Amino acid sequence: MPARREEPTKPAWSSDELDSPSPPEIEAPHFDNLLGAWVLSRYSDVLAAFRSSSLFPIGPNSTANSEPPDECSQLKMREETREALSPAQLRSWRERMTPLVHSLADGLATDRPIDLVTQYARPSCLALAVMVTGIDPQDAERLQKIAEPISAFAAEPFDQVLRSCSKTAKVELRSCFQPGPEFLRDSGFVALAHTMPRLLANAWFALLQHPQQWSILHREPGLTEQAVEELLRYAGLPRVLFRTASKNIDLNGFHIRKGERIILRIIAANRDPERFSNPNQVDVAQGGTGQLTLGAGPHSCVGASLIRMAAVTITRPMLERFSRVNLARPVEWQGGSGFRSPASLVVSLER
Repeated sequence: MPARREEPTKPAWSSDELDSPSPPEIEAPHFDNLLGAWVLSRYSDVLAAFRSSSLFPIGPNSTANSEPPDECSQLKMREETREALSPAQLRSWRERMTPLVHSLADGLATDRPIDLVTQYARPSCLALAVMVTGIDPQDAERLQKIAEPISAFAAEPFDQVLRSCSKTAKVELRSCFQPGPEFLRDSGFVALAHTMPRLLANAWFALLQHPQQWSILHREPGLTEQAVEELLRYAGLPRVLFRTASKNIDLNGFHIRKGERIILRIIAANRDPERFSNPNQVDVAQGGTGQLTLGAGPHSCVGASLIRMAAVTITRPMLERFSRVNLARPVEWQGGSGFRSPASLVVSLER
């Protein structure tokens, strides 16, 4: 019988890091006594966990006997967010974003190294955060600074100092937004102003490691949408997600008891050779169909459509303008067990 732990242990799979020299190890489901949780890394098992109505999301620091969220409140929140992120609204934001990101891309120097994160990703994403949340543009940088500890804690959720700073920042940030759907207030601001640049940095780093794929997209920028799916698969941001069982269940032939924790190794599942051909290479022609970075089933990312729109809208102008992009400086990584990303991408650009 698996032992229970009251204090979760920090998971650490170095092979699940984007810069790892070794691909993720795909394992059969097993209970890890040190982590006090079931560990799922195969694509089929992680997908089944996402689709199960008996497994609900918990935080990394949650222990056994966590109470399930109010299902009615969760459904109401998701429906409000879906309505707020309607196709018409997404199209409006994209149309407003397009001239801005084209202007930023036009301003990127080719005669000296530039940082794609600070000079392109962050200002683009902050502008989108302003549009989506409706804040005063003059407040954007101040709120971005307030939100930094929240993002830092999400990247390393086992750091207790970051946890305390994040709690304080959430209270301060929430007071700056009007009540409304989740993605149109403080949580959406954090996602767009901080998490989105990290996701783009991962995706662009992957393309820099596969220059032939960049060349393909430069010649055929119309492939950007399917390329984003492939980059979400190969270089998605979340390393692990956590679930717990609301009742005893059988999942793909193994038995999980009520209250037991489950760790979903998202990066490993997205590299499962049983699901994806050549999983440890970027192939924009493959399209990344079925990637699990944005979840699946009843607990899929409610802001997925906005994330996709932003990634395509911000990435395509670079692909169109620059035939070649080379790293000009080694990458320094930031983050931890939640997610990691390049702190900067200093590159040389060729038109």
